[in-house]
Amino acid sequence: MTQDKSKQFEIKLDHEQKVIMLGSSFYDLKGVLICEATEEDKKKFYCGRFATFPIVDEIWTVMDDYCISEQLESVVVGKRGDTILLDDLRVALSHNADVVGLPYSNVLLSLEKKGITISNKKSLNSDEELSDTIVLVVEEINEDKGIYTIATLEGYFIPSRLCMIGKDGELYLAEEDLEGNQHIYTQTIAELIADDVYSLCWFFHKPNLRVLLVARLGRDDENVNTIPDDWAYAVKALESDINKRIEKLVKDIKRYHTAEK
Repeated sequence: MTQDKSKQFEIKLDHEQKVIMLGSSFYDLKGVLICEATEEDKKKFYCGRFATFPIVDEIWTVMDDYCISEQLESVVVGKRGDTILLDDLRVALSHNADVVGLPYSNVLLSLEKKGITISNKKSLNSDEELSDTIVLVVEEINEDKGIYTIATLEGYFIPSRLCMIGKDGELYLAEEDLEGNQHIYTQTIAELIADDVYSLCWFFHKPNLRVLLVARLGRDDENVNTIPDDWAYAVKALESDINKRIEKLVKDIKRYHTAEK
């Protein structure tokens, strides 16, 4: 330990070429700074006497991030040269969708640039790839207000979203504030999900990826069925709308590459 005024700290270097994930961003881990935690640190990071801060990338930046806890293992994605499953990136992809708002593919590309391969296999011990059909489950939260949630049930991961029927009858991305009030964005759910799936089509070279929507009518995944007839038309038409948009995006990029040749 060395002394800095009244605060003790220690720097430990890491030579294992680890990559860590903070929110939806990835960094090369160079080491950690361990120091006595202030009262503010203890509240922010839920740590004990000492707080651990990662030192990252070539400029050796000390990261002071809300994702950091007393143990860094939870934010280590892997080491350069490793292969991980797409499913291992649920937290980063969800953070990107909820907070950052960049294209889905940005998350995949930024990790790939760190030397980690992302696999679309069902498991690292299997050669079987995820199905080309992505099953999404829709759940009605409030019938009177037209509020629903959409999440991945099977296949390639699509971040879950809260959505709401707008005045024009379309289904839009929504959020709920601390008082329980819902606010609608200008982006439709069909556009957002189609863009996510297209990113997967492009990244994994899978042009035939499409979605299948089912409804959760109870509290468990086994109680799912087709979208009920009495649900809003925008929900009943959502599967078709998403798949038409994906098909158009795939055709447009094929047309673009053909024109380049």
